[in-house]
Amino acid sequence: MSHGADSPPPSRHRATRFTCAGRRSGPSVPRVTRLTRASRILATTASASALALGLLAAPAPAAPSVPAAPAADEAAPGPTAYAGDGPYGVGQRSMRLPSGALVEVWYPTRPADVAGQPEGTYDVVDWLPPVLEGFLPDGAAVTHPSGGVRRAPIARRGFPLVVFSHGFAGFRQQSSFLTSAIASWGYVVAAPDHRSRTMTTVLGGTPGTTTDVQDLRDTITLVGSKSRTRKNWLHKRVDMTRVAAVGHSAGGRAVENLAVADPRVDTWVGMAGAATGALDEGATAVPTQPGVLLVGGADQIVTRERMEAAYAAMSAPKRWVELGGAGHLAFSDLCEVGEGEAGLLSVADLLGVPIPANLIRLASDGCIDPELASVDAWPAIRHVVVAQLRAVLGPDQATPAAFDGLVEAWPGVVTDSRSE
Repeated sequence: MSHGADSPPPSRHRATRFTCAGRRSGPSVPRVTRLTRASRILATTASASALALGLLAAPAPAAPSVPAAPAADEAAPGPTAYAGDGPYGVGQRSMRLPSGALVEVWYPTRPADVAGQPEGTYDVVDWLPPVLEGFLPDGAAVTHPSGGVRRAPIARRGFPLVVFSHGFAGFRQQSSFLTSAIASWGYVVAAPDHRSRTMTTVLGGTPGTTTDVQDLRDTITLVGSKSRTRKNWLHKRVDMTRVAAVGHSAGGRAVENLAVADPRVDTWVGMAGAATGALDEGATAVPTQPGVLLVGGADQIVTRERMEAAYAAMSAPKRWVELGGAGHLAFSDLCEVGEGEAGLLSVADLLGVPIPANLIRLASDGCIDPELASVDAWPAIRHVVVAQLRAVLGPDQATPAAFDGLVEAWPGVVTDSRSE
């Protein structure tokens, strides 16, 4: 978990644990076998309540190799500088909004304060609604590292704030591969549950009008209040003059709309989702803050064409970074669930939970060969997001080299990079 500031470490290795009545799951099964087996389940059910399993999150069992990165304080970082972990360790806590929604917080720690400490975990099963409990075998669990050491002391300085918005039927920890990495580069990352569209809500069949923008605004306000409160663990640890927003899918739409609604936001990043032109085609307002779209060239849920329309509607300064072979779920942890490399379908198989046939694409978009594997996309995603945060919030405003040569630096991963 920990590392020194003199030489950046490789990315954290992550492992999902599957248990069923106290047993680990069986041997790995080739991807095509898992999908075929899951298809037989799909053919026998039309249970719409299983939608959540199409949007669960559980990070990968192993991390890919990452290009060598320079020291964190290097003057002119290159196009792979932020692919791995930064100079800080990562702590993790939960808070609660006035609405009752939980907020997950990842934050920088001194490496010595997390050395040898166990990393926190979450259990995917906890996110299933009661309506699915009858499908679960006794003792079923799908636990995974959540990216930080619970309640570790936060490092002593004022860090910029990044709010993260999860996708439709997702949950606050769905992209811990990214949120924990951002924290390691010196940011406090706060991700609220959007209870109007969480996995539990959608699976329970009662999604309502989304409150995601208000959730994010309330999260910024809550963090600011705690940072001003003496004896609070966040007291003077957050620089509320530097705020960014990052989101995936419906969360990409949310953070763009947040930037329109809230002048506290200095920059935003939409991954496989945006507002005007992509998910809110009738919207007319666009943010004036600098924004980035991260695009999956093979995405069949929010297609490249829809993202192009969103980019055209954005105001400058703006940036487009396309991962040519990436599908919709490459920007989350979702594809890497399961020992058989079938992603969420293997979890459904393990837990005995049915997925209806009409959701097969949603549950697997970006998870099936020949699409770009998520673990191969993650280092580039981390780099681009952190580079944008540093370019706007500091300290890299005068060093755009982190965006120069992305296509050449990430062959077969980044296929297009442009800005206006």
